[in-house]
Amino acid sequence: MPRPLGDCLDSVLAERHLYLRALIDQPRSKCDLEDDLDGSRSTLDRALRDLADAELATYEDGVWKPTPLGLCSYRTRNAYLDRLENLAEAAPLFNELSSGSPVDCAFVIGADVHEADSSMPDAVMHRLLDSVEGRQNVSVATPVVVTGFAEDFYECVRQGENYSLELLIPPDVFERTRAAFPTLTDELLDDENVSLHTTSIPFSFGLWIVDSAEAGIIVFTDQGVCGILVNDTPEALDWATDQYERAKQDADPVFLRGRV
Repeated sequence: MPRPLGDCLDSVLAERHLYLRALIDQPRSKCDLEDDLDGSRSTLDRALRDLADAELATYEDGVWKPTPLGLCSYRTRNAYLDRLENLAEAAPLFNELSSGSPVDCAFVIGADVHEADSSMPDAVMHRLLDSVEGRQNVSVATPVVVTGFAEDFYECVRQGENYSLELLIPPDVFERTRAAFPTLTDELLDDENVSLHTTSIPFSFGLWIVDSAEAGIIVFTDQGVCGILVNDTPEALDWATDQYERAKQDADPVFLRGRV
């Protein structure tokens, strides 16, 4: 049974990508290829034959050049390898999430990865502060509050002109935060630009979105903050918005001290 065309292309691209890249850089004769590339003449002959048989390269007007299929296939393979490299970079954080976590490739691919330093694990939270500082619209849903950065977070958000902060946290986390930071909690509740809600967060990571332009997740473990992923691609923002709306749908606003 003949191999599927896609498998054949993948095999030739993997084995002959250096030769195809040389032709993409500049169409050239076999003699020029011999001068520019390492390897024997027999290896070059086989490479060109393989590329031609797969319709990835063709010989025209005395030079070898990539076909439209060859050019597109080469770029597609490189994009695929870049995605694999991105996933491998995120693996230490990605694999800390539960198997049922909704975090998937839509968010991880293209994300900036910030892994916590074991000597200063909470320092990675400064990436969150950088993300929200001076922005207008900040939305956060988190099952955990990193108390050491709660006040700094609020100060960063307040630097934005006409800022808006919407915060979703579990009821028990709100009560513990209120007990630990009564002044900060009162400031949040008295701030007309802040909307505080309590709800059961349906995921184990912290999630934030700023100005519909950037989103991030905080990966928590039993030992604390494992790291942060930040992404600004349309696919990542769509995913983050869906997750946030999922968390918000049953949220209850918090009203204290006579606020209406």
